[in-house]
Amino acid sequence: MKRCLAAIALASLPFAALADDAASTSQFYAAGGGGAQGASFSLGGGTKVDALEIHSIDLGRVSNGGTAKFMGLALVQNATPKNGFNFLFRIGIGRETTTFPGGAKASRDWFNNGIYFGIGEQYQANSHLAFRAELYRIPYAASANGKSSGVRYPVTLSAMYVF
Repeated sequence: MKRCLAAIALASLPFAALADDAASTSQFYAAGGGGAQGASFSLGGGTKVDALEIHSIDLGRVSNGGTAKFMGLALVQNATPKNGFNFLFRIGIGRETTTFPGGAKASRDWFNNGIYFGIGEQYQANSHLAFRAELYRIPYAASANGKSSGVRYPVTLSAMYVF
């Protein structure tokens, strides 16, 4: 667990150097959207470069007839915007819960195979509205006993309101 926290902290250091004085102003945002599997929602806060985000993603149907939902906490790193566009990267921890036919549930959580990644592109339409497209790598429990796992790669499109 300590290694994962250290990895997240060290991964964030180079991105802080990309920030300039204009990008260091605080912002808070909410985003909603979806993908082929289902809905996604996010709440975040930080600067235009570094943000901490809580989000939920419906992973839809997974192996063995189950359905999976994911909730996570991530450090989001944004490259400095150019013409309103910027690349983003996220690393975080989360909890995925798979519900199987018959009501059995299994999960992958936090530091026990719950680490996930994402990359994406964001377009800032104006000071309060942005659009995101992201690809995630999220592990999920593939069996009711929780011993086997799978990986889902959901793609989401969302609109983001900056407060």
